[in-house]
Amino acid sequence: MTQFLTFVRSLFQSPAGVELRYQRYYVATNSIYVLAGLIHFTFIFFFSAVGAIEMALFNIGSVVWFGFTIWINRKKFLFTSLYLCFSEVFLHALAATYFFGWGAGYQYYMMLFATGIFLLPPGKNFLKFGSIVIGCLLFASTYYYSMSYPPLYVWSENFLALINVSNIIFSTLFHAGFAYYFTLAANVAEDSLERENKAQTAFFQNISHELRTPLTLISGSSESALLREEGLSSSEVKVVVNQSRRLTRLVNQLLDLQKITSGRMELRKSPLRLGEFLTQVSENFTAYVKRKNINFELILCDEPLFVDADPEQLDKCIFNYLSNSIKFTEAGGMIRFELQKKENEAVVSVRDTGVGMEETQIRRLFSRFGISEASLTREQEGTGLGLALVKELVELHGGKVGVESELGKGSHFYFTLPLLSIVSKEVKTNNNHYHLSRHEYIPDEVKHPFLSLEKTNLKRPTKLLVVEDNPDLRSYLGSILTRVGFHVLVAADGQAGLDAIYSETPDLIITDLMMPKLSGLDLIREIRKKEHLHSLPIILLTAKADESTRKEVHGEGADIYLSKPFLESELLSVVRNALRLKEKEFYLREELSRGIRIQKKLLPELNFDKGLISADLEFLPSDGIAGDYYVVQSLGGGKTFLFLADVSGHGFAAGMVSALLHFVLQLPETPKENPSICLERLNSYLYGNTAGLFVTAVAVVVDSHQNKFTWSKAGHEDIYLGTKDGFSPLIGKGKPLAVFSNWVGENNEVSYLSGDTLFLFSDGIFDVRSKDQTLFRDSGFLEWAKERTNWKEKTSLRNLLQMARNHQNSEKFEDDVTLLSVEFLK
Repeated sequence: MTQFLTFVRSLFQSPAGVELRYQRYYVATNSIYVLAGLIHFTFIFFFSAVGAIEMALFNIGSVVWFGFTIWINRKKFLFTSLYLCFSEVFLHALAATYFFGWGAGYQYYMMLFATGIFLLPPGKNFLKFGSIVIGCLLFASTYYYSMSYPPLYVWSENFLALINVSNIIFSTLFHAGFAYYFTLAANVAEDSLERENKAQTAFFQNISHELRTPLTLISGSSESALLREEGLSSSEVKVVVNQSRRLTRLVNQLLDLQKITSGRMELRKSPLRLGEFLTQVSENFTAYVKRKNINFELILCDEPLFVDADPEQLDKCIFNYLSNSIKFTEAGGMIRFELQKKENEAVVSVRDTGVGMEETQIRRLFSRFGISEASLTREQEGTGLGLALVKELVELHGGKVGVESELGKGSHFYFTLPLLSIVSKEVKTNNNHYHLSRHEYIPDEVKHPFLSLEKTNLKRPTKLLVVEDNPDLRSYLGSILTRVGFHVLVAADGQAGLDAIYSETPDLIITDLMMPKLSGLDLIREIRKKEHLHSLPIILLTAKADESTRKEVHGEGADIYLSKPFLESELLSVVRNALRLKEKEFYLREELSRGIRIQKKLLPELNFDKGLISADLEFLPSDGIAGDYYVVQSLGGGKTFLFLADVSGHGFAAGMVSALLHFVLQLPETPKENPSICLERLNSYLYGNTAGLFVTAVAVVVDSHQNKFTWSKAGHEDIYLGTKDGFSPLIGKGKPLAVFSNWVGENNEVSYLSGDTLFLFSDGIFDVRSKDQTLFRDSGFLEWAKERTNWKEKTSLRNLLQMARNHQNSEKFEDDVTLLSVEFLK
């Protein structure tokens, strides 16, 4: 049983071993099968010479077929041998039946069904069960039939049946089981490979990000000095040195891991007094913890502990532990650096009250690719190489690494080293060696969510916001932009940047892609949700230069995509271009605003005799400036002029045409008493003066003394009359205006009764579409008309608008919407 369990476990470790083991099993069981055939041949020899010859040929054929299956399956043994086994049994069954009848072939038919049930696809359980039942019935019937044979023959048949049935059933079961576990092992391996590929992709993206950021700072500072034709300033020198050290550390980590992988890492061990060593290392972090206002405590074991270690490599391990704790511990937190003795081991541990980790993060923490975050909201910069290197180096020293952490409560990192039991007095334990941590760069943290870098001598400067989690790059960008006259705000993460946008309202935003708390993409999404920030220019900085990322950021609303590393001149060029475009957009918006104000003044108020008619209006421009135009004007003598026009297109051009309509209708020579002539006069002014736009219109003259109205239309929607008998369209003819030089229309007369209501609509209400592209005119509008039992309701038009909004599932209409209703009082 233990061997079997060991074999099953090996299936998940070596898929190739599965085929080898099964081939051995197949050879053994088929050898037994051939041996059983020889025994059967001996028994049959006593009954029939023909049977003996048949069985001899039968066994020779079995051996040949057996060899053939082994040869043909030498490469894909596991996936095809079951089908060949099925074919082999089928041939045996045919041969036995041919020579000896059904009674001689019963055991082969049983084996045939026993093998065949496992050839059915997964899920065919009913058919599998049915084949088992049929096989059992066939076995019973052929066994009963074979009872007519002599007892010795029957005994030999049953003996061979026992051998064969056991062989085939167990072979089939083992084969199916191996195939299942082999497939499972293959799936596990495939899933593992896919996870590893994703982790490696994320890892190399982070490596790219970590390389591009310091390269940007180094090349940018150098280029800036060349352009100024002077040396680097002290702040620029500090940036270049720090980022050079950062690059050096990253490259060294990659080289160290490569050396360990190839087995070329050589430790220069020497006896080391561990307490003194840790004291010296911790002194190099004092300035950093004070700068972040973190309480730091060093606790050493009472007795001196000696280890055989490489001081330089050990320093790298301690640096990674302490620098990670400093990164993830907020101001006011605590870091405890401790050395303890546990049996024959020294335990070096770092405890902090930082952000902590989830269980899923802990499990893959020390893997080379395990902690590489694909997320754009990583909390700190880093590749994930450091902790992987710690694990490798500690294990080379004969120790172990470990971590305990709880999200929101902090982490406890530790590693163990074997102690030296005896240290010779002649052996020096001098710790005056190269300390990596003295020269490593740990970035300063911002003390405020966002800071102002404005030059005090500037007058009304343009306000820019830089959102970048790397402090050196943040400072570098700020210095470039401040130098050329911009007022610069800086933020250390996406959330701080969003707060700055709401409180300061900058003119332009420069943001990194991968940041803590809120990624660059998430920041852009939040900005674009606010209508007043839709036009705010956004420049996205990132080391992810692939095409899919570029498409994604533009799709989310970024205006410009700038890949790291970039030159100072390139940055300033895209900033100035973005601001220039914003200025033009601002100018257009101002022009649009003026146009809206002008149009509002041009739109006439409803002017009618309240004793004769009652008018109601709903007017909703889609783009601020409407292409719709309406008039309700009393002409005196009991007559009222109604007019509704819809200019093709939208925006400023359509608004200018509607303004032209207004001026023409104000001319004394425009005959408003006659609708068709009025439209004809409008066409004479519009033709050739609308820049290709056309106008649909309807003109109506209501004569309240004669209880009738005359109307004419020019390609416009039908007008509707609501009476006590229902709601019906008034259909007329007429071509659109501004299309033909000679426009001729016709007048139509309709009588009405007191209480009837006339409706004039622009096509914006009819062309509203639902998600399934159903027009409102074909569904909601007809329902609204059928529901009207009282045309005098003042809420009729508002109800129609709401039904249209519900139909399109949106409050805003894509086209101008104008609804005019006129109730006849007399």
